[in-house]
Amino acid sequence: MKQVGKRLVPTWAVQFVVGAIVVLVAIGVAAALLGPVMRGPTAFFDELGKTISRVAPQPQPDIRNDEQLKAVIKAMPQGKLRVGTIVDEQNRVVFTITADRSAVKAAVQPGDELRIARDGSVEIVPTGIPGVIDSLQRAMEDLKRKFFGP
Repeated sequence: MKQVGKRLVPTWAVQFVVGAIVVLVAIGVAAALLGPVMRGPTAFFDELGKTISRVAPQPQPDIRNDEQLKAVIKAMPQGKLRVGTIVDEQNRVVFTITADRSAVKAAVQPGDELRIARDGSVEIVPTGIPGVIDSLQRAMEDLKRKFFGP
C-alpha cells in the first residue's frame, strides 16, 4: 500500500529537536547536581582567605595619628568624614569618602588608587611591574632633587 500523503516534517528535523531536548535536559541535570557541590567549598575558601589575610603582612594605615586625622577632616567638604566599617581583627577604622563621577575623570575601577601626577592631574597609580618601574623613577627624581635641587 502506498502512502497517501508525504510527511509534513522530515525525519532529520524530528531527530534534531529530540537531540536538542536531550542536550538541554542533560545540561539542566548537570547544573542541578554541580550547583551545591560548587557552593560547598566557598565557605572553606572564605575562611582560608581570612586566615591568610591575618597572617600576611598588612599595609600600614594611611592616617597614623590624631593630627593627620584632623587635617583630613578639615580638607573634606563640610568638615565631615564618614566611618565605613571597623575591622576588629586589625584594630582599624575604615572611612568612606565619596565623590561625584564628574570629579574623578580617570577611568577608575574598584580597588584602584589615585594620586596627583607630575603635571598636577589625578592619575591611577600603576600596579605590578609598571608600578615598580614607576616607583623607581619617582625615587630617582626625588634623589636628584635632594642632591641637585629643583
